[in-house]
Parts: sequence; structure tokens; C-alpha cells
Amino acid sequence: MNQTVIGLSGHIDHGKTALVQALTGVNTDKLQEEQQRGMTIDIGFAFLNENTTLIDVPGHEKFVKNMMAGVSGIDVALLVVAADDGVMPQTREHFEILNLLDIPLGLIALNKVDLADEDWLDLVELDITELVKGSFMEEAPIIRVSAVEGTGVENLKSSLVEICSKAPDKLNRGIFRMHVDRAFSMKGYGTVVTGTVNSGELHSGDSIEILPGEIKSKVRGLQSHSREVEEVTMGDRAAINLQGIDKEHIQRGSQISEPGYLQAMTNMGVALHLLSSSKKSIEQNQRVRIHLGTQEVMARIALTGAKSLQPGNKGAAMLRLESPLVAARGDKFIIRSYSPIITIGGGEVLDVVIEEKWKVVKNKIQDLFNHSDTDQILQLVSQEGAKPLTVEKLKFRLGVSPEQIEALIKGIEPLQWVHNKHHKWLVTREQWQNLKSQILLILSEFHKRRPLESGAQKEEIRQQLKSEESLLELLLQELQKENKVVQNGKVWADSQFKLSLNNEDDSLQTDILSILDKEGFTSSNLAELSTKTGHPKDKLLQVLKVAEQQGKILRLDGNIMFTRRNFLTLKSKIQQHFMNHSELSVPQFKEIAQTSRKYAVPLLEYFDKMKITFRAGNARKLVQ
Repeated sequence: MNQTVIGLSGHIDHGKTALVQALTGVNTDKLQEEQQRGMTIDIGFAFLNENTTLIDVPGHEKFVKNMMAGVSGIDVALLVVAADDGVMPQTREHFEILNLLDIPLGLIALNKVDLADEDWLDLVELDITELVKGSFMEEAPIIRVSAVEGTGVENLKSSLVEICSKAPDKLNRGIFRMHVDRAFSMKGYGTVVTGTVNSGELHSGDSIEILPGEIKSKVRGLQSHSREVEEVTMGDRAAINLQGIDKEHIQRGSQISEPGYLQAMTNMGVALHLLSSSKKSIEQNQRVRIHLGTQEVMARIALTGAKSLQPGNKGAAMLRLESPLVAARGDKFIIRSYSPIITIGGGEVLDVVIEEKWKVVKNKIQDLFNHSDTDQILQLVSQEGAKPLTVEKLKFRLGVSPEQIEALIKGIEPLQWVHNKHHKWLVTREQWQNLKSQILLILSEFHKRRPLESGAQKEEIRQQLKSEESLLELLLQELQKENKVVQNGKVWADSQFKLSLNNEDDSLQTDILSILDKEGFTSSNLAELSTKTGHPKDKLLQVLKVAEQQGKILRLDGNIMFTRRNFLTLKSKIQQHFMNHSELSVPQFKEIAQTSRKYAVPLLEYFDKMKITFRAGNARKLVQ
């Protein structure tokens, strides 16, 4: 059976601790100060049965931050209202916090019924009914009890067991995660931390990461329900004995996680909900307190839409955190005002990767806010453009295991994985087509700018697309299969592009080829051709590049040029030479080519490069 956590909440002195003791026999006020003052200061724990944990939280307004550390991981809420007091300020604040955290189920205990008559109890129940109207507790039964006299305690206990059996499964991220609510040292053991496991499982000997700080450690031992165990799973109350960690490095607010999934951040995109009971709107750049899990940090609110958020409304924002906070997409949090310190709202984490400038970021967060959960995944993926999400990036972006990533995206038809060698990316179909269209546009603009070049270098395309090389390779391969691009040696071109010269340039090319044809293998260099044709060198270079790309000339080092026709004639003569000779010397080659050593050596090296000949000592032999 799944472990279930019940969180008690309510105003100070309404009998939460006494009620836990009546249900379990355990006094959760462990601190000497708590016992002396008769009030709960910090969270306490007891077990209703082997599958159910009760968390007692302080009711005094000064300790609401401790209360939130206790209710951050609960499955069922037990709202306690004293019959002699009725609904009080912290009753309302605690109830609003439970509502904001999306607790799915709850019960209401009307305690201290021995201190009020029937008519008064009916009036208090009416107040409670009004308080919970329209909330997750609207249909919750109100159970009359007296923790002191034992009235109704068994009825409450059986009702809690029944409602726990109906608690829905929480999101299991597929990774171990636990918010630390206590950290202490034990003689002979070292550092021990406690908390409620809110995802995954942990085994003795496992490696873990402590955040913030990214401190690595191993699990020396585990306890749950006051006994040693080999593993703890989601919903368990866990005590973890950590290896080689000083207590100073871990405290309430830290998180224990499987390494590689969570990270501390100072900015995050969120959806905000300002309580209708809030007396003021949230203003741009307002300073607030953020409570997430057992963490509390100060933050500034940067609203992405209007300059203020009115009571009762929801909106998107970026939180500029004043100290690192560990969060994952989907986490719920509470907002309290800086002064006076009261709960004013809550929210949900939309994105944990905020790297770009505000002008870009605010639009991305607003887009996420405007879409449902499934569409938000699509938005997160498509927003990455030419830098698609890998599995490693998704692990952090979504805060879930690779198996959960697959389960999460399964059935979202617009999503697809694309692969190249050892690389794998998640893209939307529209995003993938857009990337192809961008490449075609880059090539089109390249051809317009440089019409006398046969194509663009891959690196030039990559820089404009702002993608990684392996992704660009895959895109070009697909475009090539679709006959939309062609590869010309080391360059890429639109398949519709054809190299062509205007009449004047075409005439100049004919003149150059005629000169080079006549010169054979003692051809003019660029400067000499400029003198002979009367055209500047840069003009000649453009025309020569086209001739080279069209395969009409060969350029060996930029200056030495021969026509392809002359080269093919020479190649034939060389092959005929080898019909009667086993080797070809440099002098023999000079004689066949009717050229000097200046041209003969580069030509022979080119023959070697083309695998026609190979060097053997001072001579060449024919490649068989």
C-alpha cells in the first residue's frame, strides 16, 4: 500500500498536538521550549499506522514558515478548528495555503466540543462551511471531537484511514527527491537528515546530491517509521544517514536528489495566483518571500504582462531570487509579503531555465502561462529553435527521469525524436520544418549575394542557423534526400541554383580558356592574365572561380591554372607512358607535358593526390 502523509493545520491552541496524541499516543512537541510554553514551534511527526504519517505544524503566525515546511509534501489535509474559538486568522491563512498547494483531499476536525453547547457548535460549523465553500474541502465531513475526553477520536481515526485509501497517486518523477526538514548530528553516525520522500526511491549505498551546493555523498543508512530499512520510497518519512558530510553543509531547505536532475537557480518562470483576500495588488518588482518545499528565499517579482496583478487574479512572472533556490517544473510554492509577513498567494513553476534577455524571456514565460500542461511541453520544446532539447537537457528542464520523459511525451503527436549518430533531440514537427526552411532561406540569400560561387560552406550555414554541427548535418541530409539542396564538394547549394555568367563575363571566360588552352602547361598566372585581358585581378578571380566550379579549369595553388581539356590530354599521355615503362621520372614528365620544373612538380603532386600515380623514391608509378 502507498504511503500517505496527513498534515494538520489550524490556529494556535486549537488542539492539533493534543489531537495527534489522542490518535497515536505520541506527543509531537519534542522541544523543551514547546513543552514549557505549551505551544508548537516546529513541525512534529507521528504515525497513525504503518502506512500513514501525521505531521503536526505550529499554529502561531510567527511560525507559519515552519508550518509550510510541514505541509509541502502532504497528501491529505486535516483542518483543526476549536469549538470555543471558531474560525480564527491562522485558520484562514492555513486553509488558504492548503488550497494554493493543491492538496487533493481533506477532513475537518471540530475539536474541544466539550467546551461548547450544541447551538454554538452548529454556528461554528456554519462558519467552517462558509470558509471552505468552493474549495477542495467543500464536501469534506466535519467531525466533532474532543482530544482531551476522547470523544469522536475513533470516528476521526477511521475517517482518516478511509480518506487516505482514496488519495490519488502523486507525480513520481522517476528520480529520488526529498526536501530536508531537519538535519542533525548523532554520535557514532554523523549527519542525519529527515524529510518526506516526494519522488522515486532511495537505497542504502546509493549516491546522492545535496542542493544547493551540488555536494555529492552516499547513503550510509536509512530509517523509516523508527526502524532501519534498506530502501525508502515516495511518501515515506525517511531519516538518511549521510557519508562524509558535515552538518554545516546541510539544513532545512536543502534538497536530497539523484545526481544530475535538479539545480539551484536564481531566476525562474512561474504562474502566480494572488488571493482574493489579499488587500493589495502585486506590483512590478515587488519584494516577496517564496516558500517552496522546506525552502524560504526572498525574491523580486517581474510580471510579464500588466504592471500589477490584482487580488483574485492569475498571471505570469519571472522570480528574481535573492539566494539560490532548488525547484523543478510543476512545483507549487507560496508567496508571503515582505512586510507585514502574511500569505498573499501562491504559484507553480513553469520553467527553470532562464538564460536570455528579459525581452525574450518574458514572451516565453507568457506563452507557457497561456497554454495547458500538454501544450506547455510543446512550447518548451519549440522555444529552443535551432538548439533542440536533448535527453540530458530535458532531465533538468522537466526534472524527471528518461523513462518519465518518454511517458510524458508519448501520445503528444506533434513531438518527434530526431537522431544523428550518437545524438538525439526532441523537436516539434513544425520546429523541424522551420529549421529546414531557415537553411533554404540562408542558401537563397547566399546565392543572391554571391552568384558566382557554387555554394556556402557548412560552417557558414551553421553560424547563421546558430545550431550545433551534428544537428546541421542531419538537416542537410534530409534536405538532400528531399532534393532541395545539393552538395558541391565542400559547399552546399539550393538544388534550384545554377551557376551562370552574364554575356560580358561569359565572353571573358571564353577568352581566358582560349589563352590557357594555347599555353598548355606553362600557363599565365593571375597577374599575367590581367595584363593580357585588360581586366582587373578581382574580376578575373570571380570568373575563374566559376570556371573552376563548372569543372573547366584546375587551380593547383591559386596561381597555377590549367584547362581541364589540357589535363585530360596529359593524363592520357601519362597512362600511355606506363604502357611501356614501369616508372616516370620528373625529366620524363617535363618532356611529356612540355613544361618546366616550376609547373611539373605541382602537377605531379596533383596526379598523386588524384590517385593516378604514387611516388616511389624520386620517380612515380601508376596506381593499379
